[in-house]
Amino acid sequence: MTDVTKTCRDVNELLPVAQKACKLFLEECKKANLDVFITETYRPQERQDYLYSYGRTREGEKVTWTRSSNHTGRLAWDIAVNKPKDLYDSTTLKKAGEIAKRLGITWGGTWKQPDKPHFEVKKDWIAPKTSKTNTSKKAENINKDIVPYPGKPLKIGSKGINVQFVQEKIGVTLDGKFGQLTEKAVRAFQKKHGIENDGIVGKITWNKMF
Repeated sequence: MTDVTKTCRDVNELLPVAQKACKLFLEECKKANLDVFITETYRPQERQDYLYSYGRTREGEKVTWTRSSNHTGRLAWDIAVNKPKDLYDSTTLKKAGEIAKRLGITWGGTWKQPDKPHFEVKKDWIAPKTSKTNTSKKAENINKDIVPYPGKPLKIGSKGINVQFVQEKIGVTLDGKFGQLTEKAVRAFQKKHGIENDGIVGKITWNKMF
């Protein structure tokens, strides 16, 4: 049974054409000094439906505007920006979008309903002849499933996208607000994994989740 709360960040779960596009895109971002990382790649339809339910049939803010996404077809990926910049720094995402355009990759930031962290390709995508793919071992070992620790513990009263990342892992409402239900679920997660169950997401708990 699909765990709809689990996020896949493994580039290798994409179709080969999308893997190639994503790795090339990340390399070009690195060359442009854009410090970005993958937040999601493949998404089963059950998870897409689950995310779509937020803000509609499930409590919380809307997470996605469609049930039909190329994430489910293994042709799309989402990114975010490393600190010290904001997680979804608009300037960085715009520059990433410009890189995507040069590579023939679709950027969600140009859509009628913008989705700036989103990028995707079609099955017939071909790398531009002017771009050189890096076939080094480093290029093949892109971090699969790591979201960087936010730098300070998340606890009662914390808010924001990092709280949503945690809520996604522990299967509670994705409202971005660290309340009592989130704390209770964090304690259960910590107990399950043999971590001091204080209900606070410090570095040890975070690294266990991601």
